[in-house]
Amino acid sequence: MIRILFCDLDGTLVRPGNRVLDEDIGMLREATTCGVRLVFVTGRPSRCLDDLPRAVTELSREVVTSNGASEVVEGGTRVLAPLDGRWVRDFAEALRAADPKVSFATEFESAFGFEPGYAWWPATDTGADSVCADIPDLTGGSLPITKLLCRSTDLDAGRLARTAEALGFDATVTYSCLPEEGGPVEVLSPRASKGHAVRRILYEAGIAPAAAVAFGDRSNDIPMLASVGAGVVIGTPSEARLAVFESAASVGTWLATHQERWRGHLGT
Repeated sequence: MIRILFCDLDGTLVRPGNRVLDEDIGMLREATTCGVRLVFVTGRPSRCLDDLPRAVTELSREVVTSNGASEVVEGGTRVLAPLDGRWVRDFAEALRAADPKVSFATEFESAFGFEPGYAWWPATDTGADSVCADIPDLTGGSLPITKLLCRSTDLDAGRLARTAEALGFDATVTYSCLPEEGGPVEVLSPRASKGHAVRRILYEAGIAPAAAVAFGDRSNDIPMLASVGAGVVIGTPSEARLAVFESAASVGTWLATHQERWRGHLGT
């Protein structure tokens, strides 16, 4: 029986245009009413949760943010696996030596910093809490860094990620875009990934992985999908690594098809 659901947000539950499917919300609401725990696991920092559809936020207040580097607990943010500023500077220097066309941004849960040449995303990276400066200045403050974001004008996300991994630093390297797109590539603490977060939650709750299901759609979801009894890719797998998992048209479709595995928890 399914006791817990882990669900990615963007692309999996929240569609382009900030839309959600009625069938997804309806089936998730039924599952939680039957006693199944629901945890959202997203690449978004906590500062970028305010524009989620109300129907989503009403389903669960448990949110793992920044790909497992932090989480929202009782409305407050807790950073679980920050990056050391000195380490970030060393990594950035090494990656820039390998790819002179790379530029960087630093993600904080409450702010955003970017180099002058960084091509930021208007939807998330601008605002009064954003700072434009060079990496030494962006990494020298008191705010914990949850991600180093990397973009290259020469390499797409897949090639830039492989270049970053080849440097040999102990880190989690991932991306939530398509591998042929321009990024950003996300560099996190080796203790930060969606998989780390899911395994920690299962351990703390005393729930076996076989009783857990995870829904995702991109590369950064793979560690989460591989950490549960059923990892489900929503939509057509965007790369071969995702094709090894089960797939479904939507979260609601999968839950409706497997109702016998989650109904019956009411009162437990």
